[in-house]
Amino acid sequence: MINQAALPFQRFLISSVCLLSLFSVSTVRAQRDLTDIPPPDPELERKSFKVAEGFEVNLYAADPQIAKPIQMNFDAQGRLWIASSEIYPHIKPGEKANDKILVVEDQDGDGTADKTTVFADGLLIPTAVMPGDGGAYVGNSTELLFLKDTDGDGKADVRKTELAGFGTEDTHHILHTLRRGPAGQLFFNQSIYIHSHIETPYGVRRLNGGGIWKYQPESMELEVVMRGMVNSWGHHFDRWGQSFCTDGAYGHGINYTFPGAAFVTAVGMDRILKGLNLGSPKHCGLEILSGRHLPDDWQGNMITNDFRGHRVCRFVVTENEAGYVSREQVELIKTDHVAFRPIDVKMGPDGAIYIADWYNPIIQHGEVDFRDPRRDHTHGRIWRVTYKGKPTLPRPKLVDATNQELLEALKLPEEWTRQNAKNVLRERGREKVEADLKAWLKALDSQDPQFEHNQLEGLWVAQSISSVQPELLKQCLSAKDGRARAAAVRVARHWKDKLPDTYALIAPLADDEHPRVRLEAVRALSLYNKPTVLTDVYKALDHPADEFLDYALWLTTRETKSIWLPQVLDGTSTLQKHPKKLLFALTAVNSPEVAPVITKLIQTGQIPDSELQTSLNLLGKFANAGDLQQLFEQSLKSETKPAHQAAILRTLAQAVQARKMRPTGELEALQQLFRSENPAVRQAAIECAGLWKIASLQKPIRELAESDQSSLELRKTSLYALARLGGNENQQLLLKQSKSAESEALAIAAVAALAEMNVKLAAAQTVDLMQTVTSPDQLTALSNIFLQRKGGTGVLVNALKGKTIAKDAAIHLGRSIQSTGRSNPELAKAIAVAGGLSSSGAPQPVNLPPAEMANMIHAVKTEGNARRGEAIFRREDLSCLKCHAIGGAGGKVGPDLISLGGSSQPDYIVDSLLNPNKAVKENYNAVTVVTLQGKVYSGVLVRRSDSQLVLRDVNDNIMNIPLDQIDEEAPAASLMPVGLLEKLTQQELTDLVRFLTELGKTDAYTVSKDRVVRRWRVMKGTPAAMNAIRRTRHATAATENPAFVWEPAYSRVDGSLPVRMFDEIGKLHVSNRAKGAAFVRCELEALSPGKAILKFDSVDGLKMWLGEKPIVLKPETEIELTKGVHRLTFSIDLTPERDVLRLELLDAPSSPAQVEILNGK
Repeated sequence: MINQAALPFQRFLISSVCLLSLFSVSTVRAQRDLTDIPPPDPELERKSFKVAEGFEVNLYAADPQIAKPIQMNFDAQGRLWIASSEIYPHIKPGEKANDKILVVEDQDGDGTADKTTVFADGLLIPTAVMPGDGGAYVGNSTELLFLKDTDGDGKADVRKTELAGFGTEDTHHILHTLRRGPAGQLFFNQSIYIHSHIETPYGVRRLNGGGIWKYQPESMELEVVMRGMVNSWGHHFDRWGQSFCTDGAYGHGINYTFPGAAFVTAVGMDRILKGLNLGSPKHCGLEILSGRHLPDDWQGNMITNDFRGHRVCRFVVTENEAGYVSREQVELIKTDHVAFRPIDVKMGPDGAIYIADWYNPIIQHGEVDFRDPRRDHTHGRIWRVTYKGKPTLPRPKLVDATNQELLEALKLPEEWTRQNAKNVLRERGREKVEADLKAWLKALDSQDPQFEHNQLEGLWVAQSISSVQPELLKQCLSAKDGRARAAAVRVARHWKDKLPDTYALIAPLADDEHPRVRLEAVRALSLYNKPTVLTDVYKALDHPADEFLDYALWLTTRETKSIWLPQVLDGTSTLQKHPKKLLFALTAVNSPEVAPVITKLIQTGQIPDSELQTSLNLLGKFANAGDLQQLFEQSLKSETKPAHQAAILRTLAQAVQARKMRPTGELEALQQLFRSENPAVRQAAIECAGLWKIASLQKPIRELAESDQSSLELRKTSLYALARLGGNENQQLLLKQSKSAESEALAIAAVAALAEMNVKLAAAQTVDLMQTVTSPDQLTALSNIFLQRKGGTGVLVNALKGKTIAKDAAIHLGRSIQSTGRSNPELAKAIAVAGGLSSSGAPQPVNLPPAEMANMIHAVKTEGNARRGEAIFRREDLSCLKCHAIGGAGGKVGPDLISLGGSSQPDYIVDSLLNPNKAVKENYNAVTVVTLQGKVYSGVLVRRSDSQLVLRDVNDNIMNIPLDQIDEEAPAASLMPVGLLEKLTQQELTDLVRFLTELGKTDAYTVSKDRVVRRWRVMKGTPAAMNAIRRTRHATAATENPAFVWEPAYSRVDGSLPVRMFDEIGKLHVSNRAKGAAFVRCELEALSPGKAILKFDSVDGLKMWLGEKPIVLKPETEIELTKGVHRLTFSIDLTPERDVLRLELLDAPSSPAQVEILNGK
């Protein structure tokens, strides 16, 4: 039996024999299935549902009548069409493709389906279906099909390929989510790994990666309307035609989108938008509720599915400036039934909510074996949810209705009825509908509160039947309700080539009082090749802009660059009279032509401090030597602010490092800045001296490097400068400093600088330091000197031969090597041998045989303790929260674990711990890049634009690597180290796995919908911090004091922050009490100003400052917030009675404020 003590490095769980003894149970039990699969009885599943108050669920349809529903949509007759795939996720060799499109009917209206027809079979993983136009559109792998029954037998006998060329790189990313727009257009999605190249009559349309397409079947016009997301299985339009979507593999909840918007993973984009619910679980499908059957407070709510966590979720989305704010509410349905997998949701003709249940204990296939025997290929359910307090609605009879009846249906509150009435009218065509539509519009009552919405519905009908009606459009563009005006702008852009001057209609709306109207106008104007386009667009800059409007302005500026930039360069642009607007344009386009113009703006003092760094970043990328000389001269002027001097010098350093570009003139004048009273100026000046190789400045730099009066950062910069200047004298100085006992950090900086001159000498000194350095962070810094240098690891391997280093240092260095994601077996072995560890090198991944896995899972279920496991997960030495978040709080290098237990079987969780490379979650693939300068970078790919590669390293640092500087690029291993858990005992490992299997699965370990603070900053108990508090008062903690070091801390799953942990990382012995005090911070963002309420678990021993203003605390404390980010600082008296701090944000009654908690890392 393995000892209960910590398991030694590189031996933890390496042998099967050890594991068998570690989790030994009877051999009979070892042979049983890895987990319990529930009986597939729909009634047992239904009884497990916890349904929102006032609602009930009944089974609408189930196997064997249906199987594996992927998407569903109702037709105008009220029949439910289902895309069904029993083959998913992959067809077996030699297997016949025979997936189906099913049509399900409730003929007697009792709320239960009584007829199922196979409309089409022989399909290969159909992932979308939309009935209409006398048949149905079907997403079928590489193609969008149109299927039609012409002989009335209910089975398709006509098969037409509408579009072809969609990628099939990953079967749960292929063409999906068919949705009708408010004017009848077809929208559909694809996801991150798909690359599509579609031939149309208008040319090839391309989408690399995720996004949303819009298709007009009548004209075969196809365009991309949104880019990005990981796996966007949800898209819908609200009552006013605004677009929202969800992502089944990213944690931003509800996403507001508009034409041209880009989100995470968007290929070629330098800037992306965020969703409305950061840290939310992944969601699949999207429906917006409406209708008389549902309660008033559910109208407009958005329903989506947390298929990993077995929940049907509900969000309330409200307007905020140009965008929206989203708040999660109590679920519509939640359960602990492991096979309940809701993946689509639609409202039906009777006003009920219908949910497609994929029904499967195993989901996904990026991390899960295609052939896992637990995959279910035969079951599936459609659930029907009704409100008990109101009757369902009679099914509308639309197909045989008159035009007048259909038009009157547009006034009804049910979106299902309005949309399907429009569908029927569209299919009848302009000749049969146009006259009746005009008569109906003319007869509308202008006093009706819904008049403008009724007009808008009429406008959408006109658009759908290609009946261009300029007067109707003008009326909607001038409606009193800004939502109607915004919707009408989208129609105007659609009619751009069908009306003589839509530009004149749209341009004034960039100055509209409603921010969303301005946003829509800004995006629509990007389509016009007009000399004045940016002048008109920038009327929106005369108003405040939230992130959505600012993004729209940025995007339109880039898209119209060919029109306005030549005017700026030749001096004829009216933007020259408006420096703020001109700067916005110049910084948006990311183009070398703008460098001289920006340089001039800096010289003439026309750039505000808030925009200076953005402007300088562009100059660092694009400015020529002459522009850089002008910048350098500007930095030397006495009237230039020190902060500006430092920023300019950093830009000059950036230019020479990235492009070997430096100022043209005499550079020795730089020495005058060595004497600046501003530390940042001195440091930046010294860096430039080294990069520019100004030999005449070596002496003062050496003096600064050796002076104990210089700050550590200044000395480190001086050491690097000397390395760049070269020469034996400087090399000897660096070697001397690398042996200094004065400071480990200084010695390591000297070694890093020495490596720039003599990498072998640096390696030898590094091995010496490995014998004395103990800090994991400093050891990582040592190893990175060589790991981040091409060929560096081989030099270090040679230096380690025959040497001895500390055992703990070897352990930490081994982890550091693994966390790069690169294979360095020789270095791992050399470090292990030098540290007296196993000579095998790096820890090896473990693949457990089935019997041992069964033993382990049994121990987890019977002996594991999730509460203890959470404490282990939070241990600082395991660094789990450094890479993983739970509910948006924590690192971003690995996936958010918010619903891990609900989405993954226990054996897959164990596998991911023992063999991190066995299956890597989509969107978390690591890459290694070697630059032309020989620098090596590793990290998770964030996005790739047209100019740069963006990586996130193991420390969550974002690295922007210019594409033209990349020499080599290759996939890397998982950034999660193998053998990370070697310190755990058998019980600790059991508890940890139990905790992970409970996440998102049980109430106790499901992140609640309460808005609680989950990310904190805790003041580190350094001597400088303790002295600062002792000499002043607790209120000093609320100030920006360089003596304070704030480290991240995270609440537990239940939202509470354990204050006992402060004894280790945050306790300050600053009072006469034995326990002293601790200080923590959090942040709120007010999207709109007003009052909010802070709800505390207890205010005993607690003090708070809003900014630097003290606030008297009550259990529910009301605060007044201006728009923007606000910091809350707390002093906690660490008395024995207080174990946790929990802070919840509530809305204040009648307050207009929209306030969010800022979580993250």
